[in-house]
Amino acid sequence: MREPSCTNTIVPGTNIIKSEPYGSWTPEYTINNRENILKMAENFKGQKWGFMGLIYNMDPITDPKTSEEFAKYHSEFQKNGCVAIAFVVGRKVAIKAQAQRHHDISSTEQLVTQHFQTEEEALEWLKSLGL
Repeated sequence: MREPSCTNTIVPGTNIIKSEPYGSWTPEYTINNRENILKMAENFKGQKWGFMGLIYNMDPITDPKTSEEFAKYHSEFQKNGCVAIAFVVGRKVAIKAQAQRHHDISSTEQLVTQHFQTEEEALEWLKSLGL
C-alpha cells in the first residue's frame, strides 16, 4: 500500500481547485482532504467554482467506507457552490469507472461531471463553463 498524499491548489485566475491525490486512501484521510478543499472553496463564496481531480496516481479504492466518503465529495461540493467536476484519469478505465460510481451514488443531479485523459483538456472544459 502506498501512503496517501494530496496537493490542492487554486488554478491562478480561475475559480477552479486542482487536486493531485496519490496512493492508497483511508476514510480519515479522505474526510480530512474533503474538509481542506471546502476550506479553499470559501475563497469563492457567492460564486460558482469547479473541481479538477488528477486521480490517475491514486490506488483503486477497495474499502467500502473510503468509497462512501469519496461519494460525499460530490454532494458536499455541490452544497458549497461547485458546479462542475473534471476528473483526469489518463488511460485508467477502472479509475474512471470508480469516479463515475461515486458520482452516481451521490445523487447530485445538478453537478456536471466529465472525465478526461489530460489536465489540459479538463482545464479547457472547466474554463469554458466560466470558471
